[in-house]
Amino acid sequence: MRYALVPLILALSATPAFADPPGDAVPIDAGAALACVADRYRGEALRIEDEEDGLVQEIRWLTPAGNVLEIEITGPGCRFLEVDGVGQSEARILPEEPR
Repeated sequence: MRYALVPLILALSATPAFADPPGDAVPIDAGAALACVADRYRGEALRIEDEEDGLVQEIRWLTPAGNVLEIEITGPGCRFLEVDGVGQSEARILPEEPR
């Protein structure tokens, strides 16, 4: 019985791991990463952090509803590695929508 709670304890104590960049990823600068996120989500940047020696930019994004998304992005182009947080669907700008 004492081992029955081990999986639950491990699941609750685990921190979310963000995705590793793919092997063909290239560095993306902060300005390009912010432009990519602004094209996909309504809101504004709270913070941007350079990770993996410029290969990945981690962005905390405040949505109009007051939710915070954590987004990891890399190059080439706008490669979204991970988007985590509540309110993603509501903040999403669909391709056919005006900005």
